[in-house]
Amino acid sequence: MNTLNLARINEQSPYEVWQTSEGDFNFQTDFNVLYRISFRDEQTIWEDGAYEFSIINQNHKSSPNDTKVRDTIFLIIEEFFASNPNILLYQCETGDNRQAMRDRLFLRWFKNYEHNDRFYIKVSTIVAEKVKNYAAMIVEKNNPRLETITKDFDEFVGFFQNKPQ
Repeated sequence: MNTLNLARINEQSPYEVWQTSEGDFNFQTDFNVLYRISFRDEQTIWEDGAYEFSIINQNHKSSPNDTKVRDTIFLIIEEFFASNPNILLYQCETGDNRQAMRDRLFLRWFKNYEHNDRFYIKVSTIVAEKVKNYAAMIVEKNNPRLETITKDFDEFVGFFQNKPQ
């Protein structure tokens, strides 16, 4: 992954974003919630060019409906795609059984995002060990491999949806 331009993110971000020594991006909200945004090389579906995108509430504090969190996250996503013509995979965290709520929130954020017409997002539900997991693929619509990427994602999800019990 090419390095993200932190100065460009912070020019518009409502929250100051800083990079950690591990290469993740952190920001703290007005409500003292510390978020970490990470991009990890993901080779489950594609051999290269895909990254798992994570949003982690580091200090596990309750986060009110704060549009500045959404705006900060989407600026980081925009910078990712400005620097990388790649694929983002997003899976809602399942540790507290609130993954359906996280999925709805992210999709609502994305629907209301002013530049959402630049991106193709495909969301799927995968059931593993009787737990519903929500996964999304985000790709720029101008990606020349969009059709192949979407087909690969659908086949991967289909494998889990049609897997014998």
